[in-house]
Amino acid sequence: MELVQSDNLEGKSPGRIEQVDIMRGFALMGIGVENLFAMHVPNELFADYSAQYSNGINHFLLLGLMTVIRSKFYPIFSFVFGVSAALGLPSQETQYFLRRLIGLFLLGTLQILFIWDGDVLIQYVFMGALLLLLRNRSSTFLVILGSSLLLSSFLGKDWGVPVPLDVKYNLTIYQSGSFTEMMVFRVKEYSQSIFHWQALLFYSRIFAFMLFGYAFVKSGSITILKSSSWLGKIFLVHVSIAIIIALVVQLAGWRGENYDVRCLKEISLTIYFYTVVISLALLPVFFSRFQWLSYLFAPLQCLGRLTLTHYLAQNLLFSLLFYNYGLALFMQLAPWQCVLLYFIVIFLQLRLSVWLLKHFSLGPVEFFLRRIASEKQKGVS
Repeated sequence: MELVQSDNLEGKSPGRIEQVDIMRGFALMGIGVENLFAMHVPNELFADYSAQYSNGINHFLLLGLMTVIRSKFYPIFSFVFGVSAALGLPSQETQYFLRRLIGLFLLGTLQILFIWDGDVLIQYVFMGALLLLLRNRSSTFLVILGSSLLLSSFLGKDWGVPVPLDVKYNLTIYQSGSFTEMMVFRVKEYSQSIFHWQALLFYSRIFAFMLFGYAFVKSGSITILKSSSWLGKIFLVHVSIAIIIALVVQLAGWRGENYDVRCLKEISLTIYFYTVVISLALLPVFFSRFQWLSYLFAPLQCLGRLTLTHYLAQNLLFSLLFYNYGLALFMQLAPWQCVLLYFIVIFLQLRLSVWLLKHFSLGPVEFFLRRIASEKQKGVS
């Protein structure tokens, strides 16, 4: 497996790829929006919350959240994780990669205890270890396995038995729980949900895109990122397929439960989901090719180099804003206020990213991981 690089693929720092950093930063922005709403309104209470906003700007903001953002950006981040692993492993020792996974496990554990039970870092650790076991398989095998997992995540959503949640108890904890009560609740809820059937399907979907990312590099397809013509064609093809499938599903009336066409419907939705995620992943890279937009993407690239620092900082901030041991704004904000809040947060983080990388080569969390993995920087991240 060769490390695929070119002058057009190199970032401003040695060993970095600018386009990959841009995708990673863009993924963080979408994840941040989703996490803000998830911490402000848990999934089991979201229907009641959204029912308050049946029209106006708040209605369209929630519609945009559900159709464009929710569940779309974690797969992008997973795809980039796979890309980074494929780029880094040829020049890094396996032990170096494993020590980084241990660092992620520690961060994930701390987040569950002290910040939020919606953590995915621990899941990424196990997926990363599994990816390490599969790294020598062919790119074709990885794509087939990823496609199977992705399709299964749609076909299998009705196979498991849902576990009833105590919504009233949840609401009381979120609204009035002390820090200790919230910590105990987080651990309990996380331990109960991590092996829930719906969670396993989510992991399958995430791991599928991790495999796609690894295969993207291993097959040499990453060179597409340096070709404006190929990048534009692939981006437009994916967007076109997503639009066509959305129209077909709408016109065919498949939005409800019609078991006569269920298999065909789920296959169509699988392809739709894949094309939407890849379209979103390529979107910032596609527009970064235009010189007149370059001023927008330089800060985004910096954000992409500090994703873990900003990811944890966002979640810590949101927990202090929404939970009772902080400002207790849980379910108190309208959608437009949540969006405005996030715009302020991400603007400050973009500016901070540029400043930090002018003075330091790593963010604090990235530095922590690097120290755990090795005293010396190796390979591509």
